[in-house]
Amino acid sequence: MTLPKRRTLPVNSQRRDEHPGFLFVLEGIDGAGKTAVVELLVELLSRNYDVVRLREPTNESQWGLEIRERSPKGELTPDEELNLFHLDRQWHVENRIRPALEAGKLVLMDRYFFASGAYQSVSTGIPWKEILLRNREEIGAPEPNIIFILDVSVEVGLERALQRNGTKNEQFEQVDRLIKVREAYLAMTQEDDGMYVVVDASKTLEEVTSEVYSTIVHYAKNQK
Repeated sequence: MTLPKRRTLPVNSQRRDEHPGFLFVLEGIDGAGKTAVVELLVELLSRNYDVVRLREPTNESQWGLEIRERSPKGELTPDEELNLFHLDRQWHVENRIRPALEAGKLVLMDRYFFASGAYQSVSTGIPWKEILLRNREEIGAPEPNIIFILDVSVEVGLERALQRNGTKNEQFEQVDRLIKVREAYLAMTQEDDGMYVVVDASKTLEEVTSEVYSTIVHYAKNQK
């Protein structure tokens, strides 16, 4: 599979949402290394920015907790899961994401509505473009300044996920499904109008973190 070309970041472009904060999102299939990269980014960026770390599904709302409890066991139908993510994200936007951005904070997110587009489009058959549109229009989900797609082969991702967890997530970690999820993510970088940066996540954790960190700092400095 050929990776899409990395887009050139606009130095002086206006952000779509009127708030003083920044929103950076890390996406990718299971095992891409999102959580580990976010942990290091928080440490690095906190030296110069007021950083808020968030992830989806949340572990705060009743809907996020239900996803975390039932999804790994394969207990949710695709439609149930999509609806729960929608409700959880609506809570997340209203109670965590938007308040942090309005307070001028730098928000780092481990998955956002692009994950719903990638994963739930495969499970429900609903086009990812429709899922993204629903989040943007119905929820009013703030648009990220940059969406980083940590791209890695399904084989590497599954190997990492199994090493990390020791058990298989019956809902997400299926080879055929993850191949389609990865394809959906890469299609977004070509067909959606969000600001995407594709990162080769087969590199070391330090190399991936350095690339994402440098891109964030460059972008933030040039938006002042």
